[in-house]
Amino acid sequence: MSRLQETQEVKALFKMLVTAVGGVEAAGVHLGVSHQRVSQLYSLSNEDEPGYRQIRLLEVVACRAIVTGAHVKAVRGEEADSISAAVVESVSATSTALRLVHDMDADGHRDQGEILAVRQATTIAREAVSRLEAKAATLQPGAA
Repeated sequence: MSRLQETQEVKALFKMLVTAVGGVEAAGVHLGVSHQRVSQLYSLSNEDEPGYRQIRLLEVVACRAIVTGAHVKAVRGEEADSISAAVVESVSATSTALRLVHDMDADGHRDQGEILAVRQATTIAREAVSRLEAKAATLQPGAA
């Protein structure tokens, strides 16, 4: 089923992309921004997402479609085919659950709707971690 990538997932993939081009300093040089700005773009505590042009530029440098490739798979409803993508999916799902728990408890009161949202998010997170576990079980020694 087609799905929208959550901000946390995009940020995790962007961090992988930054690593693939040589780190925050190298990414900053390629993008014409400071290394601090690059860090902000993948930080979960900052709401800004990397721009499409920034992603495309770094993917050209990396010679890999890390972010856009995962986006295409999400739109097509395809299962993550790499262990890294499965980890990103599980981190995104658990981050969403964490955010919902934080939001639920922020005012010191839990209502039924908030509890239901947390339960649904934890079910999604559990399923994502199960897919990650299944992907990890298929790993074989040799070339990555």
